[in-house]
Amino acid sequence: MARRDTQPPRQRASSPRRPSSGARQVVPNRGKSIPALANLIASLAPGVLRDVIEKDKRLETALTGVNESMRGLPRADRRLIYRALSSLTRWWGWIEPLKLVHVEDQLLLAWLLDAPDVPAVCRFWADKSMRDPERMFSSGDAPNWTARAQGLKRFMEGRTVTADPWMLFPGWLREELPSPPGDEPVKSRRLAFLHALQTRLPLWVGVRGKPEKPIWNALRDVGLKPWIHRRILTAAKLDRDTDVGALEPVNEGFMVVEDLASQAVAKVCDPDPGERWWDAFGGTGLHALDLGAEMAGKGAVVATFDHDAARHAAALRLRKSPFRNVAAKVWDGKHAPGKAGTYDGVLLDAPCSGVGVWRRHPEVRWIVRKAQLAEFADRQRQLLELAATAVRPGGVIVYTVATVTLCETLGLINGFLADRPEFQLDPFPNPLEEASTTGVLQIWPQIHDCEARFIARLIRSRSK
Repeated sequence: MARRDTQPPRQRASSPRRPSSGARQVVPNRGKSIPALANLIASLAPGVLRDVIEKDKRLETALTGVNESMRGLPRADRRLIYRALSSLTRWWGWIEPLKLVHVEDQLLLAWLLDAPDVPAVCRFWADKSMRDPERMFSSGDAPNWTARAQGLKRFMEGRTVTADPWMLFPGWLREELPSPPGDEPVKSRRLAFLHALQTRLPLWVGVRGKPEKPIWNALRDVGLKPWIHRRILTAAKLDRDTDVGALEPVNEGFMVVEDLASQAVAKVCDPDPGERWWDAFGGTGLHALDLGAEMAGKGAVVATFDHDAARHAAALRLRKSPFRNVAAKVWDGKHAPGKAGTYDGVLLDAPCSGVGVWRRHPEVRWIVRKAQLAEFADRQRQLLELAATAVRPGGVIVYTVATVTLCETLGLINGFLADRPEFQLDPFPNPLEEASTTGVLQIWPQIHDCEARFIARLIRSRSK
């Protein structure tokens, strides 16, 4: 069921790292028995995988199609099901060529490659596959590709396997991937980026509308250990298994779950209180909320959405926040809301190939095809042209996409600037490091432990 645009070359893994033994076994209190839950996941996996690989469905959508099987399950069971199937899609590029007969073997291998813990369902899958549960080794915390490959080889018990990292990704990524920063050879930097994409995304949160220090202290008082970002002091990383829905600051609307790279976008926008901004693709409403926070609740942010369901969901989130300068509206995608040339700034988080979200949604890599990259770039250029009609002279456009592909990032921005001489790159401080930029920034997951995201800030020349 694997689908790739090109057949990736083989690559030998060098000096193996000994997998860690004695992995922690987690047996949470669940509504279903362990055998019943393990069997349920195994029964769902083939159909869900077909929906993703062959029918281009997101994992959440595929699981919605089996809602009857999921009905009544406690939250812990649902999370484990999603995590197991997410791991399967993440490592399918290595698993599919092995032609493993039993789905339990596929699920077990995916989990051992993906996670440092070995829950009881893995022991059940091992028993079903006639494997010794006591000989399971997790390489989910492997520090490099050599260790990952060793975990794969150990599982296959001496059978010849190909552990080329590029097999885990569509072929078009190699063609569109720019050289990541660093002093190592380009090949090593690219492999480090791929390795970061194969690790689960951490849980980043942000404080909005209140001083951050008391909230971080309140989290510590309940036993949490927020890792506060050294540059964005309102952003912190929590243990990824934290039940954020039970946290008081979240329920009160003063803390949100938002990736670090996404939180950096409003810092690049840098709006002043009293300004008027348009958030063209409102998404979940988080960017609009961040703009409202940067503006201290003064001025106006117009967040637009392409359908009412998205607008309604974002409006509920915004209503919960302490800011009242943000409005959520449905948008036709063709005309800027309000009078042309009147916005101080436009934030355009455009639809894209989504490479940056592959840590959180690994199945997306098998859904986006090479031909769609040009379609994304065409739509992004149209949206940039529309944003250009909305911003006033002296105003700015902040263009951002959660990806790294050249055709959607630097290639697109350079083409726009060549055709629109009234716009220039507007240099800004890197919000995540003590450095300045030329007006463009690519955020890399292997450096900042977050999503990959491209941000460009453009300024429109003032009228003479």
